[in-house]
Formats: sequence, structure tokens, C-alpha cells
Amino acid sequence: MLRIATIVFICSSTGMSIAQCVVVERPSLSRADLAHLRTLDREEVFQALGSFDERGLSEEALIEQTCCLLDSDRVPGMVEACVDEDWTGAAAAVYRACRGEVAAELEVSSSKLREAQGLLDHRFSFYGEEHQLPAEIDWDANPGTKHWGHDLNRFSYLSLLIQAYLATGDERYSRKAVDLILDWIAKSDVSRCFRGSPYVWGSYLNNAIHCSQWARQLPILIAHDQITPVELMRVLKSLHDQLAYLEIVTNGHQGNWPTIGCSCMLATLVQVPVFRDTDRYTAYAARTMTAQINEQVLPDGVQDELTPHYHRVVVRNLLTTIGALRALDRDPDPAMLEMLRKMVHYVQQTTVPDGSKQVAFNDSDPGSPGSISGTLTELGLGDLLTPDDRLGPEVFPYAGVALLRQRQDQGDLYLAFDAGPYGRSHQHEDRLGLWLFAYGRNLLVDPGRHLYDWSEQSYYGYLRSTAAHSTIRIDGQDQHNAGRRDAWIARQPLDLHWSANEAEVRASGVYDLGYGAKNQIAVVHRREIVFVKQRCWVVFDTVTGEEEHAIESRFQFAPGSVIIDGPAAHTQFDDANLLVTWAAATDFTDVHVEQGQQSPRGGWYSDSYGQIEPAPALSMSLQTKLPWRSATLLFPYRGADVPDVMFAFAGNEARVQHPEIGEVKIVSSLP
Repeated sequence: MLRIATIVFICSSTGMSIAQCVVVERPSLSRADLAHLRTLDREEVFQALGSFDERGLSEEALIEQTCCLLDSDRVPGMVEACVDEDWTGAAAAVYRACRGEVAAELEVSSSKLREAQGLLDHRFSFYGEEHQLPAEIDWDANPGTKHWGHDLNRFSYLSLLIQAYLATGDERYSRKAVDLILDWIAKSDVSRCFRGSPYVWGSYLNNAIHCSQWARQLPILIAHDQITPVELMRVLKSLHDQLAYLEIVTNGHQGNWPTIGCSCMLATLVQVPVFRDTDRYTAYAARTMTAQINEQVLPDGVQDELTPHYHRVVVRNLLTTIGALRALDRDPDPAMLEMLRKMVHYVQQTTVPDGSKQVAFNDSDPGSPGSISGTLTELGLGDLLTPDDRLGPEVFPYAGVALLRQRQDQGDLYLAFDAGPYGRSHQHEDRLGLWLFAYGRNLLVDPGRHLYDWSEQSYYGYLRSTAAHSTIRIDGQDQHNAGRRDAWIARQPLDLHWSANEAEVRASGVYDLGYGAKNQIAVVHRREIVFVKQRCWVVFDTVTGEEEHAIESRFQFAPGSVIIDGPAAHTQFDDANLLVTWAAATDFTDVHVEQGQQSPRGGWYSDSYGQIEPAPALSMSLQTKLPWRSATLLFPYRGADVPDVMFAFAGNEARVQHPEIGEVKIVSSLP
């Protein structure tokens, strides 16, 4: 049986003072122990957390026992008050130790103030989805889409309430912030933490994020005397227990989650630096972050979920960690800083040249690229940013991503090609897809994710499918990378046949895992993309296998309109556009545009979480014996007038003719 060491509380109820508390070191627990931890009774759970059961305690007893969770060296005057059994004085000492600076008055927009007023009446809105909750909130109930309940438990709205208080001086806002925290604590029995629940204890991200949210606002609330000392002690007790819980459940986990958990632990400790276990938690979080980066970041600097969005999340978690460690008088691991340089570079390379979008391979929100440059500068790490003259053609051989682009200081023609594996998680069936940006406009896109929800209103299932991406389907079936777990992460660098010179940049990839729900369609798709004279791209496709198959080649455009004109299609913007011209060994028999189609779904794009809108998808299909070859020209242009471009394809050679580049022959290297 798992041995759980305890902290022994020797307090005034036994005739002794808190100065004589005896601390027995707790063992290091991890996710490997969860099966046993779920069997523990109430008392044993608190022992595992190094805490106590506050149920039925008087305010004085709560203060007394909470003081045992705090570090007397970090709380001047606490021990003296405890020796005198002055529990009001002890709470006041803790209050002083946690006090922040009085915040300056703020200006809040009328829309934000209305949103804060709605919170007073329990009207909560996340990603545009608003619900009215009853006076008595059930923190494990969810009236909305799946993620809504998680957001309710993450307490992002605290900041808005505090801003409204600082702007107006109206204590209803600050009181509501405190009351919501205390309500969560009162209703969220810590003894259930290892057994789980839908939202309160069902995702440790909720606990990690709201701990940092609470801790960020506590010093402000204290500085303005908007929370009482006893209320603060209740919050500190809860924070301690949740930090202990996070130390266990993040230990042995993988992916971006533990980096969020550890960075939030550290952020909490910075804001509320009074805990007995501050050094323990700090050392654990720092050690775990280093181990996680070593484990989940590939040698080319790409986080192994292979989604630019979550890669950036991990980068931000690292930056939070570095800032917190410095505030806690710890130096970050030098090797972690060096890996951070590579990770920052990938963030820059997967952000389109004007910064408007981040390439949305796998689960990403393309319209929310954010910026890390300010944080890097604040941390004195601005030198980790790659200058524009070094952002250009590049391949990331473990991620399988190739950037066939102009150097950023010379132009903004940009294509990102995803020839990589499925990734650890947050995956889409999108191998050999691409993103194209030119002349200030995103033209071919990856479709985003909409909602983490499989309900009827969610487009998540469609957006994850091959049909939503710029690649090929076979016999009406998608790729099925999901069925080949052994191929999800590259353990060796992929050979993308990368080459780059002044005349051309080229890369190629292959999808050979089979199509259909059981990978049963043994057809292989190879794609090679050539960036020609820094002006346009030629996409070569070959499909090989046995017998006859239906081939569908798709290109997903950004929202707008697409016109088909013979063996070509083009967008219709006023400022910049894309001409797509195709030629194949056997001609397509059906060419059409899907836009906002429902049955089946086709032609949709999600710019940010919770948003969905129609966007044209070009579908070109035929039934043919294999092998089959095609070439597609992607020719961006300024203005609305469609350029006169000659494009031809025969054998393995394509020819492009246009006044800007003359006549160019491009030979495919695909077998």
C-alpha cells in the first residue's frame, strides 16, 4: 500500500502553540499513484496533500491550521501572534505579507463595463456564448458547449471585475470577485480531487489557470481592503491544496498540459509567496519544465503536438516560467533557454509576414497569433528573436514543415507546407496540406478548429478531416493517420528532399499510411512543391497504387469568393488575389466550389475559437486507373485583374510563362 507521510498539526487545542508544528516530509507522488489515490478516504486525501480538513472548523481554528501551511520566514509577525494565540493578529500578519500596491484608477470601455455588470447577475460569456446562471452556481454544471464549463472554472472574468472596481470605485464588483472565489471553494470539496468531476476536478488545467488568476488579483484586493483577513486565509488554504494536487497530477503527464500546470504554479507562488512549500513547489515546477522541454520538443525546436498554436502556448508557458523563477530568485536552466531560442524561431516562421495569422496546422486558431516580442523584451531575452533577414526558406525535418517563402526583408510571398506526421495530440488528417500568403493577404488557409465539441452545432469533426484541407482524398475517404500511432512522432529527421537556391526552393513529402477508417485503401500520395523564381509555386502530385480509384484534389481558400474559369480558378479581392491553374495526366471530370455546404459539410473556416464562417473550397475529382499525375500552378497577383499566365504539364515537366519570369521549365523529382 502507498505510504503517505503527513504533516502533524500540534495546536492550541492540545495545549501547545503553533510554533511547535511538526512537519513530516511528504513523498513525491505522481500520476502513477492516481489509481490508489482514488481509493483514499477523506482524511487520507488531506494527508496526501499535506493539509487538513477544514470542515466544521471555527474561524480561529481555520486560521491556526492554515498558519501551519505557511512559512513563518515569509510572514513577519505570524509566529509571535500564534504563540500568544492571537489568531486575529496572525491573520493580520498574513494579510500584510500578501498585500500588493494600491492600483491606479483605470478607464474601462462601456462594453466592458456592461459585461462586468452582467457578471454581477451571473451572466457569463466565453467566446461569444453567453448563459445566465442561477443565484446558486453549480460549478460542475454546464449550460453550453463542452468547453464553456471549463472556462467558467478558469476565472478569467476576475480581471474584468477588478478593472470595473478600479474604474468606478463600486465595491459590488470587487465583492463579486471575492464571493465567486469563496463560493467555488465552499462547493468544491478537495477530498474529491483524485476521483474527478466534470469541471471542478475533471481537468487540472482549470485548477492551474484559476489558481494563477486568483493569485494575480489577491494582492490588489488586499491593497484596497476588499477581502477580509479570514477570507484570505480560506483562499490561501485552498490555493495550497490545489498546488499540492497540481504537483501530483502534472507529474508524469505529457504534452502542453503539464507546462501550463507548472507555469501557473510558479505564477501563483510569485504573487502569493507565503507558503511553507514554496521552495518545494518551485523546485518541482522548474525541474519538471526542463524535463518536459527535453521530452516534448523535437531537435528542430518544434513541440511534438505539431500544432503552431500549442507550440506557442508552450513558448508562453516557458516565458512565464522564466519570469517567475527570476522573481523567486532562481535561474532558469541554460539548456532550456537555448531550446527556447529554437521554439521562438518556429513561432516566427509559422506567423505570416504581416503578423495577421498563425499557420493553423492541426488544432489552431489562425486569427489569434498574439505576440511574444514584448514579453521577450521585458525579460531581457529580445536577442532570441530572429531578425527579418534570417526569416526565409527553411525546413524543420522532425516536424516535417517546409517554408517555401521569400526572405522576410525582401518580400511577403509565403507558403508553409505540412509534410509531417500526425503529432502527439490535437491532430488533423491533413498531411501534405499548405498555407499561402501573398501581397498582404491570406489566400489558401488551414481551417482552424471551431469548438472542442462533438455536438451537432460543432464543426470540429469536419475541420479535422482531410476534406477541410488542401490535399487529396481517395474514394471519398480521408487520410487515417490516427490509425497508425507508431507514426505519430518522427524519431528521425524526415527526408523532405529539401533544396533552396536563387532559382527555386523545393520540398516534397508522402502520405503512405492508407485511406479510410481502417487504413484499408492502399494508395500513396506524393506531393512536391517548388517555389519558382520567388514569384509563384508549382504543386506536383502523384497518386500510386493498384487498380482504379476516385481521386479528389482540394484547395481550401480564405473567406471570399472563387470563380472557376476553364482549367483555372481565382479569388476576387480588390487588393491581392490567387490564380490556381491545373493540368493532369487524366483530366478532372468534376470541378466545383463548395462554400458553406452542410450535407455533407464543405467549405468552412474558423478564424478563432467559437467562430465559423463559409469559405470556398475548390474540389477537383476524377475516376482513373493508377498511377496518376497532376501539376497545379499557384500564382498570386496584385489587384483585381487576372494575369495572362501560360501553364502546361506533360510527363514530369511543367512550364510556366509570364512576363515577370519569362518561360520557366520545372521538372518534378517525384517517382
